[in-house]
Amino acid sequence: MAKTYLKKWLIGGVDQWIMMKEDHPKETKPVLLFLHGGPGSAQISYIDSFHEELDQDFTVVHWDQRGAGLSYYKDIPAASMTIQQFIEDTVELTEKLLSYLGHSKLYIAGYSWGSLIAIQAVHQRPDLYHAYYGISQVVDVLKEDIVSYELLLKKYHHNRLFSSCLRLLTPPPWKRTSAHALFSLYKEFVNAGLTYRWKPLFQMLRGILHSKHYQLIDKWRFLKGQKFSQDMLWSELMNESIQYRVSTILIPCYFIIGEHDMITPAAVSKPYVDQLTAPIKEWFTFKESAHSPHIEEPAEFIRIVRKTAIHHLQGKLDL
Repeated sequence: MAKTYLKKWLIGGVDQWIMMKEDHPKETKPVLLFLHGGPGSAQISYIDSFHEELDQDFTVVHWDQRGAGLSYYKDIPAASMTIQQFIEDTVELTEKLLSYLGHSKLYIAGYSWGSLIAIQAVHQRPDLYHAYYGISQVVDVLKEDIVSYELLLKKYHHNRLFSSCLRLLTPPPWKRTSAHALFSLYKEFVNAGLTYRWKPLFQMLRGILHSKHYQLIDKWRFLKGQKFSQDMLWSELMNESIQYRVSTILIPCYFIIGEHDMITPAAVSKPYVDQLTAPIKEWFTFKESAHSPHIEEPAEFIRIVRKTAIHHLQGKLDL
């Protein structure tokens, strides 16, 4: 029976934590590496309550990235908190996992911020990966804010209170981070933010509070790491775009987005995916989700991952 292990590995010169379930003796399950959102929104503490079924078919690896969750330390060099460093960390972790588990390639999934990192890792090193899953794919953060603002203003123009609040906020870009935080709050009020319904959000919070992987001090580190990561990376993130930098990927790509997502709206990501060149490319819209389709509709997410893992599972499962 698989047992859950937390492991501390030196990645990019910094101690970073991963969680995986290993079978003894080790089975030849394919490996799925999952990159969390944020920056800084580590998910080791709660993700088991959503994706436990994936462990039947994959050795799933979750990673608290540099400066996040268990991998937050107050002495992390600020100069190392760059998007390029996170891409390098991803490639280094991938190579270490493959060596440790005895595989030549693995599957990789990136959620939101994690998708921005993962898609660039697979672009640079396609030889390390079977396939890529982009969940709530980030393309251009500033453009996503502008489009979301316009779409929300158009959709809720009959709601005087909400439209007045948006107009008072003024259109992006914003110089103050508080304005961006307020815009995020507005999206939650109309079920277009982190989740479409409240239940998965409460389940996530409950998972963090009652986590068997995080001690009390780790939960404090989770909060500290989230603020630290946001502070260190936000300026660079707001100027980041993969629109033209990543135009070709040499492995199968699967993109998953919530229909109600106004954080990374399909109006930005779908045109990008349409022009992206890849040997296999599919787009999945989750009808009952906003920005977190993998935890809002976990059964459908698991079904799609199983169905599209063509190197190992296709033809073996009735999907």
